Amino acid sequence: MLFIAVFLCTGACNKELVKENGEMTERSPVKEGNVVKLGEAEKLFKGYYTARYTIKNPANPPTFDEIAGEIKGYLSEDEYNAQILNRFYSMPSLVAKEINKSIEVQSVKLEEQSINEDGTVDYTYTTVFKIYDENSSKIYEKEGEITITIIDNELKVTRDWSRGIKIDGLDGGL
Repeated sequence: MLFIAVFLCTGACNKELVKENGEMTERSPVKEGNVVKLGEAEKLFKGYYTARYTIKNPANPPTFDEIAGEIKGYLSEDEYNAQILNRFYSMPSLVAKEINKSIEVQSVKLEEQSINEDGTVDYTYTTVFKIYDENSSKIYEKEGEITITIIDNELKVTRDWSRGIKIDGLDGGL
């Protein structure tokens, strides 16, 4: 009997059941041994940046609180609180409203820089944004650095740093 339980666990214990978008789904573990998987880190980062920067309707963009609520699950508590204090979530809505264009995250690419003694992993990233309306579209790239760790068996962003990018039609940018 014990043999059957061990045999069944070798296949099933490799995955975990998690609730995503209100539904239970199977997901591979976020790390192998003590190493965060790059694919899982990119999935987390894309979800985070999509929630943070996507503005579908520039005339009625999401509020700061709406964006903050969507972002919270991607960040460590310390990083979330730091971003709230710095009002990071205001910028995409202000930019979209000012130039009357939508913002969409097209792609993200992470490149591992270092695995730290505390278990965190540092990455550099490139994010491709499309800023558009019915008449025009332009692609922008934003580069930065991010640190990801595992907290309570979940990947979390513990640091996000980037320079702003100049957006046509604005004195500032994203």
